[in-house]
Amino acid sequence: MHNRSPVKLLVTLVLAVLCAVGAYAQFQTGNIYGKVQAKDGSALPGVTVTLTGVGAPQTTVSDGLGNFRFLSLSPG
Repeated sequence: MHNRSPVKLLVTLVLAVLCAVGAYAQFQTGNIYGKVQAKDGSALPGVTVTLTGVGAPQTTVSDGLGNFRFLSLSPG
């Protein structure tokens, strides 16, 4: 039988956890929420909002309260 030392098991466990955390971090996404308002603070519904960045531009339209959102965005 092999006698595994507790130190080797601990090192193996720590490495496994670090690899899993690194893999998880690669799939994180973010969201952007906002509100379109006139100068007087009133909501502006139906406004097209465009998000530009590293990837292709994305567009959405503000709702009846002027709110818009972009979901599941990749970093960058």
